[in-house]
Amino acid sequence: MAHRPKAHHTPAPGSVAPAMPAGTLPHIAAVVDYGGQIMLGTVKPLSGVAVAHDGKKTLAMLRRRPAEAVADLLIRLDAAIETAKSTAARVEEINKPSSNVRYEL
Repeated sequence: MAHRPKAHHTPAPGSVAPAMPAGTLPHIAAVVDYGGQIMLGTVKPLSGVAVAHDGKKTLAMLRRRPAEAVADLLIRLDAAIETAKSTAARVEEINKPSSNVRYEL
């Protein structure tokens, strides 16, 4: 019996096709799956911020680099979550030790 070529699956109306292969951001997926939050956006007065919070504590706070693609920021956030989990220390690019200003979620 001849094999039929696999049909190309298109997303259902109103849905979005994935831009990255499944499993690309496993640490972000784990945070979301276990009740945490991922936030990309503005924490005034800063824009281009990526934050991972596991529901109890903030794991990582990153700042988007000049000309950095959002996909690359997400990849860095995924790696930062892994680092935070393995070292039990927040990965921090927002709050600087020399500053009196603190941004906390």
